[in-house]
Amino acid sequence: MKKPPAHADRPSQQATVCQFPLQQVLNRTQAAEYLGVPARRLQALALLGGGPERVRQSGGVAQFRKDDLDQYSAEMFSRAGLSSDALNRYRGMRAASGYAGRDAFMDMASRDELSQACAYVGGRVIILLGMVVIVLSHTPLSRFLFHMQ
Repeated sequence: MKKPPAHADRPSQQATVCQFPLQQVLNRTQAAEYLGVPARRLQALALLGGGPERVRQSGGVAQFRKDDLDQYSAEMFSRAGLSSDALNRYRGMRAASGYAGRDAFMDMASRDELSQACAYVGGRVIILLGMVVIVLSHTPLSRFLFHMQ
């Protein structure tokens, strides 16, 4: 078995080091301000499994990358059927305003996504309750619970 050469015997090679740009990470309130929506809406969307992708949760605090927030806004624009030109105008307008204040489009789009998520979860809860009622109605326990004779 041949042993690898010692460190001193190896030829000196320069390693290639690539400098990647740092990705800015925002907390929930900063991300909500960046998108132009209320912070509680981001929290509700996260609870229901929607909204922009969360990177990490250090100490229970959700954090978001700016790239993911931009991708989320692009997804909302494409879902609404708007062109990429409208998205570029939107991003320019938001950058010029310093990402301050509520954005009417993102407010409407995130509210729509929240209502869809609530309808999905609510439908599942109603189905589950219906199944429980069906099961209980065919057992002697239902007579006891509903005082039927």
